[in-house]
Amino acid sequence: MLVVVFSVSARNALAAIFVYEAQSMPDVSGWQTVQNYCNPLLSIQNGWFCEIMDVCPGVPPPGGQQATYRRDIAEMAEAEAFFVEWRVQTTADKSELNWGGGAALSAASHGDVNYAFKIAADRAELNRDNLLPLAIADIDAGVPHTYRLELVGAVSYVWYIDGQVVDSGSPEGNYPSAEPFIVWRANVAFLPSTTQWDYIRYGTIPADGSGDFDSSGAVDANDVYFFLDCLLGPDSTGPGCRWADMNHDGATNAADIQQFVAALAH
Repeated sequence: MLVVVFSVSARNALAAIFVYEAQSMPDVSGWQTVQNYCNPLLSIQNGWFCEIMDVCPGVPPPGGQQATYRRDIAEMAEAEAFFVEWRVQTTADKSELNWGGGAALSAASHGDVNYAFKIAADRAELNRDNLLPLAIADIDAGVPHTYRLELVGAVSYVWYIDGQVVDSGSPEGNYPSAEPFIVWRANVAFLPSTTQWDYIRYGTIPADGSGDFDSSGAVDANDVYFFLDCLLGPDSTGPGCRWADMNHDGATNAADIQQFVAALAH
């Protein structure tokens, strides 16, 4: 089980990094179970949290199985630079999106600024603040994808899929604020599906090339796991690994190891 919470003092805010690496069930890893409807099949498989969803026997669709989890992020309120990143794969048909089916994750609040993502096997959608146009991206089916939202206060938002910018612009206001929280789920309306989560991470955006994933002000043992994940994982050139790109060449690779080890030993 790897559940990590790092807290650091930041100017004008209390910032933190929270990491759920999906090696244990969400309800023992810092997440509140909001709903577990109609007994979906939930398990940990090879370090992924797996949600097998089906229609509910005797219940007319839409309204199949669902499992939903939430975590308050009050410690991030008014953070100047915030990200949430997750890696997920689902078999949900895109017809399910209109009914709330598939995989979903929201950076939400009790205020006017919210970011709600819905994901099917071959399509992903971002709904910002309900009344704005949807941002839609077609994705390859049958493989996991890495999703990332970066926010700089009320100045900018950027949505990435597998390191590529899908949507960006000026938000309607600051987030995280107004009692913010993260909520995520899988559910079905008409068609069975399987959704698998590799990880969910959120917190302060670490400085580029710093080697300091948790923004603690030092490169230490807490950063090693995540450096290796960038070095060996599929997202070495993505925005979530800019902090590990010690020589600023656009990728985390063998050329960064010496500088990271030197910073670690400092």
